Amino acid sequence: MDSLLLFLAERGALESPLRITTVEIGNSNSMSQQNASVRIRKLAQSGMVEASPAGIRITSKGRQALSKMHSRLSSILLQKSFSFSGKVVRGAEKGRYFLSLGGYAERIKDAVGFAPFPGTINLEIEESQIEARIALREHRGIRIPGFTHDGKDYGEVELYPCTIMGHEGAILFPYRSHHGLRVLELISPHDLSKKAGILEGSRLKVEVVFQ
Repeated sequence: MDSLLLFLAERGALESPLRITTVEIGNSNSMSQQNASVRIRKLAQSGMVEASPAGIRITSKGRQALSKMHSRLSSILLQKSFSFSGKVVRGAEKGRYFLSLGGYAERIKDAVGFAPFPGTINLEIEESQIEARIALREHRGIRIPGFTHDGKDYGEVELYPCTIMGHEGAILFPYRSHHGLRVLELISPHDLSKKAGILEGSRLKVEVVFQ
């Protein structure tokens, strides 16, 4: 199922037409305006949504697709392990700055036992893994509270310890994120570009196991 259908449902398109631009959709889902426009057009052509001057509304067919997804999620939630794969994509490099702040770095070390290397790895997962990503978030992660630094507020994040191609790491979910459902932010105690040759475009496998 197209992740944009879930995004539109979260924004209220099940109840009434949602007034939103393709620029906003693109910014919220880590894609260009052009790509967002194409994806919305495909959803409309498949009968999942209706687009009109009043906005975008999810149809009965789209609602049925969401209902099937809900049923699958119910079984996925019982899983004790999750595996994600995809490719490394370029980010805005804000993670380097945020992880250099003591408010995050020190708290992360206390929580998961390692100080994060400054910078995050952005992993674009397969479309088919979005349901597992949603199910993962239903499990309790390790919460890192927000803090204030130089008069500016920084939001809380939640961590899920994982292995990144066999190396220690964690998936990081900021309370506020500009990434869509297909992008996972990863942290590690190592500079994995040097230690494991992980660069933009590299294919990765990430595994999370709950005890």
